[in-house]
Amino acid sequence: MMFLKAKPVWIRNREREMNVYAVFCVSADLVAPGQLLLAGTAFYRVSVNGKFLAFGPARTAQNYVRQDILPLPQGPCDIRIEACGYYCHSLSTVFQPSFLMAEVRCGEQVLAYTGRDFQAYTPGTRLQKVERYSMQRHFTEIWDYRQENDSIPAELAVQQVSHRVFPRNAPYPAYEDREVSEAMCCGSLSFDESLPYKTRRYSSTQEGWGEFAQEEILHSPHTWIQRQKQTVCKHHVSLPTTLGAGKYAILDLEQIETGFLTLQTQTGEETDVVVGFTEYFSGDVFQFTNMNVHNVVEYFLPEGRWKLQSFEPYTLRFAIVAVKTGQLQLDGFGIKTFQFDLTEVKLPEVDDPVLTEICRAAARTFAHNAVDIYMDCPSRERAGWLCDSYFTAKTEYALTGKTKVEDDFLENFRLFPGSPLLPKGILPECYPGDPPKGGEFIPQWTMWYILEVEEYIHKRGHEDMAEAFRESIYGLLSFYRQYENADGLLEKLPGWNFVEWSIANQWTQDVNYPTNFLYAQVLDCVYTIYGDEFCRRRSQEVREKAVAQSFNGTYFMDHAIRDEEGVLRLQEHSSEACQYYAVLFANIDLNSQRYQRLRELILFVFSPDRGGKFPEVFEVNAFIGAYLRLEALLKMGEGELVLSDIRSFFGKMSEQTGTLWEYRQEKGSKDHGFASYALVAIDQALKMSK
Repeated sequence: MMFLKAKPVWIRNREREMNVYAVFCVSADLVAPGQLLLAGTAFYRVSVNGKFLAFGPARTAQNYVRQDILPLPQGPCDIRIEACGYYCHSLSTVFQPSFLMAEVRCGEQVLAYTGRDFQAYTPGTRLQKVERYSMQRHFTEIWDYRQENDSIPAELAVQQVSHRVFPRNAPYPAYEDREVSEAMCCGSLSFDESLPYKTRRYSSTQEGWGEFAQEEILHSPHTWIQRQKQTVCKHHVSLPTTLGAGKYAILDLEQIETGFLTLQTQTGEETDVVVGFTEYFSGDVFQFTNMNVHNVVEYFLPEGRWKLQSFEPYTLRFAIVAVKTGQLQLDGFGIKTFQFDLTEVKLPEVDDPVLTEICRAAARTFAHNAVDIYMDCPSRERAGWLCDSYFTAKTEYALTGKTKVEDDFLENFRLFPGSPLLPKGILPECYPGDPPKGGEFIPQWTMWYILEVEEYIHKRGHEDMAEAFRESIYGLLSFYRQYENADGLLEKLPGWNFVEWSIANQWTQDVNYPTNFLYAQVLDCVYTIYGDEFCRRRSQEVREKAVAQSFNGTYFMDHAIRDEEGVLRLQEHSSEACQYYAVLFANIDLNSQRYQRLRELILFVFSPDRGGKFPEVFEVNAFIGAYLRLEALLKMGEGELVLSDIRSFFGKMSEQTGTLWEYRQEKGSKDHGFASYALVAIDQALKMSK
């Protein structure tokens, strides 16, 4: 079912304006259950007869939109579509003018559509000139309900766009209400100028990225709340509870949730309330997550009863509701989830309580990061990164036996139109989004794209899709071949060369051996997909050369530098990650005498609790080294060691937040999509032991 009559529309002359909030309304009387068809470049929230229905759209490539088909009940339907056109650069959407398409259908009959029937308003309730939420996403939310003016229509204009409409393959998200019954603690606030604070918590944006001038921004709730000293007065306070000016309540959802903040309150006078949220802290003094985001929503409320819901989805375990001025009765707080529906998912059966909780946390982490594409995290970025997706895709297939989210994720990359900021043939590091720093890309991430495609085709049942990927894959091969040296190895690859988050990332030039082991696997994958004999021969040549040059008799070295005389000289730098690249992709026999010591190091020295042993080989970080280790151990048949590593590495995470993290340390996202791969590793390790 596709649009029959809907036109792309937006507020006249505001399609290229940042952070424009508009409301589109129509009423229709359906003689039978019908559908609302929706698409656009703006984000939207839909309610019917005053009840929340959905949030969208599913994101896709530049010059394309994905269509949502939402159910409508029989009878009168008052449809309200709140939309926000951000029109700024980000890593989570493509930079393009704002528009919305909507159509009300009952069978084949079109009852209403944009371009004829919908009216629009631009209420002043959502402030336009506010701070960015993060460099990777868009803007914070500040709502002023003292300025409700839905009665003044805005003029709509049909937009001249050439976007193709594609169906949505990813399943529709699960929306469930999760509420708390008590505040963890309540207390008083007082300004303290000695408290450390950051006025711009988010990563710096580059020129032209899109933000309002600081002098235009009237409110900075994130700065305000950082400068308030918290004094706890009571613990375990049942809701409802009354909060006056300078008072606060801290709420605990008991595990990380992702979705829309919900707040039920009554005010007897004008009230200014700030809601801050965070993924984790210890103790009873609220602290923001150590991550570059502005985790705040502010509401200016007149007297009345209010049921509030944030427009955008956020990620949190804890929240603070702080009253700046006025007084309110806090009747309820919670979140409406926005996640992959796990209702029919069956987790691996594990006779171990720690592993059981890790599996549950992995499934929840996947759900939070797979609503329309695979995301790195549902908080700071909501961005679709390659390499991360290689691991997350395994989780989707293990949980569901299907590839619905991966279908859309990979299709988005196939549809990438190229960019003057990127070399010919290269794919962006994350998409849909905009290349940061004037054209940054990660050449290794494009290699993981080819590895994922090979598994998508041959391990996940899409043999008929091989030709659809030919252009993107051979475009990448043409790019790589420009950097092959006389030995046939890649040398001095441009871009942000990324091996993993450790010192190994400082050893990526001139000839990086982890990258060349990965390149050998890429060539092997192209042979597997297309029967390309040239790639098969080159794969073997690259493997043999890389092993011969980098193996020192005990372990592999990371890189070689070409000196002033033009001689390539092996450097005395070795990372644990390099060893796993070799095990996975160099086709070495770890059972042979030649690699006996390396095998012993992997099994008995390298571990999540290594404790500084054998410093000659620098230990891995969480991503992607820890995951390469799990893959390597599975390849080696070491199922029990895989389970032991997972218990040690992920146990604290699942216990503290019910999700799995970006880093092992207390920083960054505590809800990161690729970490869901732990479930896959557990499942495979258990099957080995049977």
